[in-house]
Amino acid sequence: MDQLKAHVEFLRFGIEYNLTKAGVAVRDERGAISTEMAVVMAGLIAIAVVVTGILMSKAQSNANNIPDTVQAP
Repeated sequence: MDQLKAHVEFLRFGIEYNLTKAGVAVRDERGAISTEMAVVMAGLIAIAVVVTGILMSKAQSNANNIPDTVQAP
């Protein structure tokens, strides 16, 4: 679990760093996450959900196409 938290924190830092380099305000004066950062994160999550759905449906389709028996050569 600690390794997962470390990965999430690393990804969050990477996203904030790249957005800051691009000129997007990641945090406001008080250090809270800004609206722009929230919108970007929501967009990334939406993309991840869509990609996961596509991959899961493709995997299910491929699993259903496996024949039950194999003909002898």
